[in-house]
Amino acid sequence: MTTAEINEFLAEKMPDFMLAWFPVIKTRAGYSEAITAFDTEIRDNMEAAVTKMLAAGVPEAMFVDEEPIDKRILLTIAHYVNAYCGMDRTDTNKYLKLFSDSVKNLQLEDGGAWDVDSCD
Repeated sequence: MTTAEINEFLAEKMPDFMLAWFPVIKTRAGYSEAITAFDTEIRDNMEAAVTKMLAAGVPEAMFVDEEPIDKRILLTIAHYVNAYCGMDRTDTNKYLKLFSDSVKNLQLEDGGAWDVDSCD
């Protein structure tokens, strides 16, 4: 996807995605629903993760066309949130590796950057 296509996707689809999945990703990243101090940071990092995933070739359909959403998408975003949210993280590299590995696997999905069937 081009930068313009990613920006268009984020403008159209991210509000619904955030509304539906913010509480799930927040919990998966280890934050209590009762604690709201990091909510803005979590939302910003969720959007950054989705942007990076789309730019890397993860099919956009995985974010909007699947019901229920593929749990791998939620887990991948939670890895990114874990890497960058909070104070003085000593485990950032661990979570970035998990994020990167997850993105590579998702690129192999139908319509992804490395979709094996499209290489005929």
